[in-house]
Amino acid sequence: MTEWPTNTDKWIEVDLDAIGHNLEEIKRMLQPGTRLMAVVKANAYGLGAVPVARELIKLGVDLLGVTFLREALQLRYNEIDEDILVFSPLLPEEYLTAIEHNIIVSVGSAKDLSLVERAAAQLGRRARVHIKIDTGLGRFGLEIDEAEPVVKEAYASKEIVLEGIYTHFAAGVDDAFTVKQFTSFRSLLDSLEKQGISIPWRHCCSSSSFLRHPYMHLEMVRLGTVLYGQFPAGKVMPEVKLKECYRFKARISAVRDFKRGSYLGYYRTYRLPHDSRVAVIPVGLVDGFGVEAIPKPSGVIDFLKMGIKLLASFLNLNRTALTATINGKPAYIRGKMFMQFCLVEIPSPLGVEPGDVVELPVKRTLASLAVPRFYLREGRGRADDNDVLPVPEPGFIE
Repeated sequence: MTEWPTNTDKWIEVDLDAIGHNLEEIKRMLQPGTRLMAVVKANAYGLGAVPVARELIKLGVDLLGVTFLREALQLRYNEIDEDILVFSPLLPEEYLTAIEHNIIVSVGSAKDLSLVERAAAQLGRRARVHIKIDTGLGRFGLEIDEAEPVVKEAYASKEIVLEGIYTHFAAGVDDAFTVKQFTSFRSLLDSLEKQGISIPWRHCCSSSSFLRHPYMHLEMVRLGTVLYGQFPAGKVMPEVKLKECYRFKARISAVRDFKRGSYLGYYRTYRLPHDSRVAVIPVGLVDGFGVEAIPKPSGVIDFLKMGIKLLASFLNLNRTALTATINGKPAYIRGKMFMQFCLVEIPSPLGVEPGDVVELPVKRTLASLAVPRFYLREGRGRADDNDVLPVPEPGFIE
């Protein structure tokens, strides 16, 4: 019989075997000589940065990638000594800390380079650097026409070890623009090589371009989404078989019977069309459930799709309702989401009691850090202490 944690009413299960499987699938596609950077930004996409990073290191990834210095410092605090690259620019006062803890920094402007050189000189140590080139994402990095002088200065600097140079694709499923970005980046690399500037680790592929454009792998790829069992948007390589590694689960707090015509939730937004049993689940907005970023539509068709979906939700159509899973059966979330609870209409004749386990579609990157993560091995389907990897208390290096 499956055993569940006894000290919490909600938890996240992370299947380490699934992550290992995904990594092996990815390694089959790597071009010869290409390094693999495992991206563990945003708390390893909600899975838990420290335990996931430890597992990936044990499985043989070459280095780790994070967005912010504080994420790198948390790994260092938890005795992860492998190479870590920070993608975002640092604040002026952060360069000293990064260099002290052997963290690789990104340089995306002449000002960044000046700051990191000054910090390295102050410490009497050389800073490890990757140059960031902006080829169309519009976020951080040197424009192509301003990049060469900064790269040359970094290459010649006594305070800098220029280990890498990279760009980030913007297009997602727009292959034509991805190719345009790659061509621009490659032209810069060729120009630098003609001038005798050879940079060891050149990289541009994240999950989408890794799958779609193997010839762009270069010396290194940066992978996050595919490691954790999700395909990026658009057509993917069909021979890649990924396994989901994330489950958000909770125990039912209460079960109630309602007559046809009863209303559920705030503002009485849902009216039961028939006599129903309803389960009360201790998961709500504070846990990240029902929270969703609504991006600007990418075009008229996208706008119409979003409008239709919103209308269907207003009309309480099942096709757009959030769906929980109870005893392997789908069950619809009804009414507006509460701060700490939600309501699930139990399909007849499913027998459900308080304490039964329900799985909920809480997005991994929105799941609250307060929800405990449990790390499973060997497909045993258990979440007791025998299968839980220790997770150190969060902390940062002063």
